[in-house]
Amino acid sequence: MPIPSKAKTQAIPQTKSASAQPKPAPAIAPKPVPAIAPKPLPAVIVFGVGQAKRPTAASFTADQVELARKAADLMKLHVIPVDGPELTELAAKLPAGRIYASGHGFVPPVRTDIYDRIADLADPPPPLGLPRTWDDIDVGHQVLAQERPGEGWWETIVVAKDNDMLTLAWRNFPSYPRLVCHRTAVALQKPAADA
Repeated sequence: MPIPSKAKTQAIPQTKSASAQPKPAPAIAPKPVPAIAPKPLPAVIVFGVGQAKRPTAASFTADQVELARKAADLMKLHVIPVDGPELTELAAKLPAGRIYASGHGFVPPVRTDIYDRIADLADPPPPLGLPRTWDDIDVGHQVLAQERPGEGWWETIVVAKDNDMLTLAWRNFPSYPRLVCHRTAVALQKPAADA
């Protein structure tokens, strides 16, 4: 007896259920961008007339202040702290200074107008030079003075003059109280031979 053939079944296309649909690929989290450390702000400006007799100035950050002061002393330059908006603006225009292993620093030439603005804000102002005689002493000159007799001579800047009375600011200690004395009580660093 012949075996009845199996009924042919038609393949009915099956619709994929929602659960069977491909899942979207998980979102790839962006790699964290390393935070860029803010540029250190200038803490002091070293300025003065360099060996080439040109105005020089550079800014130094807080971690360089002590080395910058030592370098300025070696190079016979001046240091002014960056405090206040005008000095902050000026410091931003200056090149960053560098300190060498020798203790000297890199303080490049700057435009005269920028140098003049820095010098105007310095307290005490940078010395105009060294007077040759006691009669030549004027505001801005550098002279040597004693706080008390027998205590040694220190560099000072004449910040005011009233006839023969001078008001002096200590060059390396600008926050120290100012000294008022007679012009003949100071010493000259390079007196004229006939003075």
